[in-house]
Amino acid sequence: MRELCLACAGFALEFIVFYAAGIVLVRILKVKGDCSLTFILGYLVYFAVFELVIVPMTLKWVSLTAAAYIWAGIMALVICAAVICTIKKQRRIRAGQTETCSGIFGSISEIWKNHSVMIILAGAVVLLQCLIVIFYEDTTVDAAYYVGTVSTSVYTDTLGRYNPFNGAIQKAFQARYVFSAYPMHNAVWCRLLGIHPIVQAKQVMSCMNVVTANLIIYQIGKRLFDGNRKKADLMLVFVCVLQLFCGTIYSSGTFFFTRSYEGKAILANIAIPSVLMCAVWYLQEKNSRNVWIILFVTAVSAMTFSGSAIIFPIVIAAGMAPAAVMNKRFSGLVYCAVCMLPSALYAAVFFACRIGLLTLAAS
Repeated sequence: MRELCLACAGFALEFIVFYAAGIVLVRILKVKGDCSLTFILGYLVYFAVFELVIVPMTLKWVSLTAAAYIWAGIMALVICAAVICTIKKQRRIRAGQTETCSGIFGSISEIWKNHSVMIILAGAVVLLQCLIVIFYEDTTVDAAYYVGTVSTSVYTDTLGRYNPFNGAIQKAFQARYVFSAYPMHNAVWCRLLGIHPIVQAKQVMSCMNVVTANLIIYQIGKRLFDGNRKKADLMLVFVCVLQLFCGTIYSSGTFFFTRSYEGKAILANIAIPSVLMCAVWYLQEKNSRNVWIILFVTAVSAMTFSGSAIIFPIVIAAGMAPAAVMNKRFSGLVYCAVCMLPSALYAAVFFACRIGLLTLAAS
């Protein structure tokens, strides 16, 4: 019962933090969108900033406790900033300076009018997916790493200093793992709330990843169907059915339902679909630079999830370059190149370590 309560509390608190980060980013960029888009942007910018903060701490051998307290302070500041932004927005709404916001600030009747019974069906589908990932997670060598490295970090009060497979201290960090800070995110929350590493990694964040992935699908559908929320809800349901029948071991659906606690699953079901969301967004708003900022944030967050983000330049080229050509905005190709820089830099460090030109010392 204690672990169940901690899991629910952890899910609620992390949801609040992601949404608060989204509110701040939306305020800074002045993005117009609903609450689902706010949450998606918050999720992506959270992990992008986490990567930039935690990786240097890992290389400098900062303790997990110190890193957790520093990150808790950053999250507290973000939540305070989100509250201030929300209060100011409500004042502008009351003063008639802006239109009323839909979603969480809108009336229940308005939500029902936009979604009708489809919102119940979509909600049931998301709930079913959460139950599947809780009770039917796969256990593989990768599971040993993604849960084991959280456990060794929590119980040794370090940031990835110990090999999760044999418990030995590492003489040097592996480039493919040290830049993938996602397990350290779980370790930080385990330290702050006392959640067991298995519960945090395989239940709390698995459900959070499922919710985020479905919101991205919803956003893509909403843009493809000209803002029709009912059709976007239906698309979410159809994608769920499609993924349920993805039976091969390397499909995104298999990773979604059985390995959603792994970085590659997040890359396949959140980061890469976010590029598609940006591509559709760019086709509709060809003059918006916010798309490129969000794409760059996505590229940075992708490195947090998995070393497989080394393929992200190909993903960006496949999604955004055709959109730039269709929009006849060849400057978009330059922005594509800029958004490829995080993965290109990671690739340079990775191969430098592989051929012995660079060593990431762990002492």
